[in-house]
Amino acid sequence: MTFKRILLSCLFATVLLVVTQTAQAQDRNFGIGAAIGGPDGISYKVWVNESAAVSGLLTFSLSDHSSSFYTHLDYLGHRHFDDLDWEAGRLHFFYGGGVGYQWYDAIVDDIFSLRVPLGFGFNFEDVPVDLFFEVAPTFNVSPDFSFQFNGNLGFRFYLN
Repeated sequence: MTFKRILLSCLFATVLLVVTQTAQAQDRNFGIGAAIGGPDGISYKVWVNESAAVSGLLTFSLSDHSSSFYTHLDYLGHRHFDDLDWEAGRLHFFYGGGVGYQWYDAIVDDIFSLRVPLGFGFNFEDVPVDLFFEVAPTFNVSPDFSFQFNGNLGFRFYLN
C-alpha cells in the first residue's frame, strides 16, 4: 500500500470516528462556518470533550483551466482562560497536530502535509457562534519536502 493510500485511509478513519463520537461535556457539538486566509474555505469543528476537538477545512475550485481541492484535519487541545470573567463568552488557546491533502489538476503529484496549528478562539455565551484565528506551520512531506505557514481567521455556527 502506498504512502498516499495509508494517509488517506487514516484521514478517513479519523473523520468517521470523530463524526460518530458524541461530545460529552459540551453544549456545542458540531460547528460549521467559513475561514479566510491561507486557504479560504468551509471550516468545521467537532468537540470530543471539554478540552479537545477535531477541526478541519475544505475548499475546492472547478474551472476549465485549473481545478483544485484542499482539505486538512487537525486534532486540537484547548486551554480555557477561566480567570477572564467576560460576560460575552469564553476565550481559549488551542494547539495540536494534523494532516493536509492538496490536489491540483495542473500538478501530477498530490501534496500531503503535516500541520501544527496554534491559535485563539472565542465562544460566545448567548449565541451558538465561535470566532477563531490560527497559524499553522506546515510541512509538505510528499512528493517533495517543503515548509510553509498557513493562517486563517474565521467563524463557526453550532448546529445543536
